[in-house]
Amino acid sequence: ALLKTQVNPHFLFNSLSILSSLVHVNADLSEQFIDQLSRSYRYILEQKDQALVPLRTELEFIRSYAFLLNIRFENKFDLRIQLSEADLDQYKIAPLTLQLLVENAVKHNRMSVAEPLIVEVYRDDKYLIIKNRLQTRPQREESTRTGLNNIIHRYALMGDESVWAGETQGFFVVKIPLFNH
Repeated sequence: ALLKTQVNPHFLFNSLSILSSLVHVNADLSEQFIDQLSRSYRYILEQKDQALVPLRTELEFIRSYAFLLNIRFENKFDLRIQLSEADLDQYKIAPLTLQLLVENAVKHNRMSVAEPLIVEVYRDDKYLIIKNRLQTRPQREESTRTGLNNIIHRYALMGDESVWAGETQGFFVVKIPLFNH
C-alpha cells in the first residue's frame, strides 16, 4: 500500500505548470501532453489495487510517463526499452514499479542536452533490469531510499526471488524479479 501511494504529488503540479506554459506555444503538443497525462493517471487509478500487472500494461504506462518527462526536461531524458513482444505477454510485475525507479533516476542524476539521462529497461533471464549511468548531481539530494526499500519489501512478500539494487561499473542497476503470466 505504501508503494502505491508514493506516486510523487509534485508530479501533477509540475505537469500542470508545464502544460500551462505549453498551451500558448504549441497547441498540438499541449493536446498530446494532456492525453499522456490522462493515460498516466488513469493507469494509476485502475491498477492501484492490483498485486501484479502484465509487463505490456506497465510499459504502456511508463511510455506515457516518459513522454511527459521528455517534455518537462526538453529531451534531456531518454527511456530505452529493449524487450521482445514475447516478454511483454509472458511476464508480470508489480504496478508502478517502473515509475518509481524512473522517478528515482531523475531525482538523483543530472542531465543535459550533451549528457542526457538514459534509462534502459531490458530482460536478463527472469529479471527485468532497469539501469542508468551514474550522473550524480553536484549537490546531492540526500536519499531516504524509501521508494527503493518499498519495492524491495513489496517483492519480498510476493515470491522467493528478491530485488537487487546497487552501483556497478558506473551504473545504477535494479533487478526486478519477473512473474510468469
